[in-house]
Amino acid sequence: MRTGIGVGVIVSAGLLGLLLLARWRMVPERTAPILAPLLGVALGAGVLLLQDDPEVADWVVALGVLAAFTPLHVRMLVGRPGQAA
Repeated sequence: MRTGIGVGVIVSAGLLGLLLLARWRMVPERTAPILAPLLGVALGAGVLLLQDDPEVADWVVALGVLAAFTPLHVRMLVGRPGQAA
C-alpha cells in the first residue's frame, strides 16, 4: 500500500480535472479526447495505489474502463469541447 503516492495522484488528478472542467470551452476539440482519459486513468491509478495488493487484472480492467468511458462521461456532462453551450 502506497498511501502517500496514491493520495497525491488522486488529489493532483482531481485538481487537473477541475481545471479542465473550468476551461472546457477553451480546450481544442482535438486535445480533449486525450486529456479526459488521462485524468480518468490517473484517478484510477491513485485509487489502486491505495489498495493493499491489487492484481494485474485490477489494473488492466480499471484503467481500461476509465480510459474508455471518461471521455464519454465528460462529453455527456459538459458537451463538446471548444464550443459555447
